Amino acid sequence: MLVTKNLTLGLPELITLKSFSLFSEYFLCISIIYVLIVIVLITYNVYGLMLQKAVSECLFLTSVMASYLVFNDDLASSNLTTFNNSIMSDNLSYFSKIVICLFSAIYFLIISTFLKSQKLTSFEYLLIVLFSVLGLLLMCSSNDLLIAYLAIELSSLALYILASFKKTSNYSLDSGIKYFITGAVSSSFFLLGCAFIYGSIGSINFTDFSFFVSREPTVRYDFFDLLFYLLNTSLNHFVIFRELLYKEFIIFHVYTANVSVGLDVLNYTLIEVGLMFILFGLFIKLALAPFHLWSLDVYEGSPTSSTVFFAVLTKLSIFVLLIRLCYRAFPDFSDYWQFCCVWVSMFSVFVGSFGGLTQRKLKTLLAYSSTSHMGYVLLAFSTINAHGLQMASFYIVIYMLASLCSWYIVLLLELKRKIETKYTKELSDFSNLKKSNPALAFSFAVTMFSMAGIPPLIGFFTKMTIFLSLIKANFFFVSLMVILCSVVSTFYYIRIIKVLYFENTLVGKLYNPIKTNKTVILSVLILLTIFLLLNPTLFYLINSKIFSAMFYSGW
Repeated sequence: MLVTKNLTLGLPELITLKSFSLFSEYFLCISIIYVLIVIVLITYNVYGLMLQKAVSECLFLTSVMASYLVFNDDLASSNLTTFNNSIMSDNLSYFSKIVICLFSAIYFLIISTFLKSQKLTSFEYLLIVLFSVLGLLLMCSSNDLLIAYLAIELSSLALYILASFKKTSNYSLDSGIKYFITGAVSSSFFLLGCAFIYGSIGSINFTDFSFFVSREPTVRYDFFDLLFYLLNTSLNHFVIFRELLYKEFIIFHVYTANVSVGLDVLNYTLIEVGLMFILFGLFIKLALAPFHLWSLDVYEGSPTSSTVFFAVLTKLSIFVLLIRLCYRAFPDFSDYWQFCCVWVSMFSVFVGSFGGLTQRKLKTLLAYSSTSHMGYVLLAFSTINAHGLQMASFYIVIYMLASLCSWYIVLLLELKRKIETKYTKELSDFSNLKKSNPALAFSFAVTMFSMAGIPPLIGFFTKMTIFLSLIKANFFFVSLMVILCSVVSTFYYIRIIKVLYFENTLVGKLYNPIKTNKTVILSVLILLTIFLLLNPTLFYLINSKIFSAMFYSGW
């Protein structure tokens, strides 16, 4: 049922409820402006005033309130399009927004005490992170190519600054420049694909793509349904439809009850090339092989707090955009984009599994792990059924949780004796951690076993569901190759366990003690992982409800 309740506020029909489908985005924009004004007024003529911890906790509350606004929105299940059909409000967007807001809240709470140790003493760092979160939320609701591109650029520009924020480090500046150049190439691919598609169809809206583009030579519409669509569509869509009529792309044969609409003249080759360029641009953002090379240097050279944000929070929004682009906008081109996704995902799993075997640097190792896991997600995405989509969404949420646990443990390990020449962490830094901090070593071991897919942890359950979805889609050869690569990738996860417990060294590293609040946060994350291990039904049912309803209702 379409909600059209009016909020008069004393003036009739001034604001409609349909215009407020972006409550969380409005709230984040106002919060950014408010925090910026307050901090500028507080720090005026005060040199060296440090407010990172207070600002980080304030933004933690902001993210929690944003997730509450999304959760309490009455338009969540209305499948409503607003802002000239450029914003989609449905269960998928609301679920992804809640997940992103909650994980961003945990992220702000985690890094509140680490910015000072990393010498990131500017409060602008946290506001830039919030700008990136705003772009990720907009990306989840985008229903046309322009909004998607603007959301990607808003998030990406913030990420470039985060990567190079540590101005005293050549590694950070180098990673920021590499990230910026790679992001420019990705945006170029995306814009070129958008230009090809717009030149072929005459629209940038996902709904228009699914309406006008069809593989069938002749599409039958009821005359009154078509007339109702023309009367209720926006002016922009009507102009496009009229131009198609003038160019004789659509030939009307009016009978007593039917209208025959033929779209044989559309250049499907140009549309396929444009879709390929858009997919390549998004694959670069996801660091899928062979577009993953930037992630190795960027993850390694960026400040660790920035790397946590790259690795954990930026994946889900691009995945949602891929769903809308492939399943909603171009479902009739499924044979084409499925071919691209399957081969890219197989190559990503292969590179991620074999590339990390010889790595000794922890950040680079986790970068290869990210490439491999995104390959699993894309494989489930390529099955073209509701079960595969819900398993891909379930997998990426569990991966975000496990990745956040592992990166948080990396942040917690601060050496007592600072070594200025040592910038990155290597596997040898974790030697004999079980003697200095057994609880932290156990937490790291559980996280690595889960990411490796060792039964009976939740990582094994998610990988098993991915393999079952592939077998259900008759991808038997792909399933066999991916299972073999998964066995190979288990080696470097188990090697970390070996370094934690069985390294033959007489003296291990000495780390600073962990404060109580940090211990509580880590305990909650580990207990959440164990809870999902014991009972993963909640997330499974949520994903099943979202994707089954959307897939079988024709979006």
